[in-house]
Amino acid sequence: MHLLLVEDDTELARQIGAWLRDAGHTSTPCDRGGAALRLLSQEAFDAVILDVGLPDMDGFEVVAQMRTRGFGIPVLFLTARDNVTDRVRGLRAGGDDYMTKPFAMEELLARLEALQRRSGITPAPSTRTLGRWTLDPLKRRLRCGEETVELQPREWTLLEVMLANEGHILTKKFLLEKVWDIQFDPGTNVVDAMICRLRRKIDTPGRPSHLQTVRGKGYALQALP
Repeated sequence: MHLLLVEDDTELARQIGAWLRDAGHTSTPCDRGGAALRLLSQEAFDAVILDVGLPDMDGFEVVAQMRTRGFGIPVLFLTARDNVTDRVRGLRAGGDDYMTKPFAMEELLARLEALQRRSGITPAPSTRTLGRWTLDPLKRRLRCGEETVELQPREWTLLEVMLANEGHILTKKFLLEKVWDIQFDPGTNVVDAMICRLRRKIDTPGRPSHLQTVRGKGYALQALP
């Protein structure tokens, strides 16, 4: 699933994003209700995880505006507000499920899957292409005719991050945060080493690399034919 995660607690959002990634899902985080509504008009999501206590508007208002604007995707409230009045308000505003913090990640995943089954909504496309390759995110591999390339989990995550930012220069600091969840530069060449491994797996000998080095700045992905 591809999820919109609306949570203003930066550390909690980071943890949930990492848990979702480990479970094979992708997520786009934001910390404002207004930003969430804009993202919904720009990107296809399978479900929304929505906090109630947001800085600009509460989650009840966000989901009410979603429904008014015609967004029918499932919404799961994830909030510290645990009284019955708030639960009822959230469901009546247009929410599909309501969980309170603290929570077990296993239960959150199960509830999201149940929401998707009940909604009957087709998940966002699970495959995409990179040049001659077709990407299979369920098996984390690349295919081209009879040729198959298996990727390790971290290699796959790196490729996903670069595909999501195709054409943009990504610094090593950005990649360390998004792929390794490291908030500082450990002084190692882990990014360079994994870029080299990916090149060996996905590039065609004698052709330009999909993964371009921008000297002094970082790396950029180009989906070459």
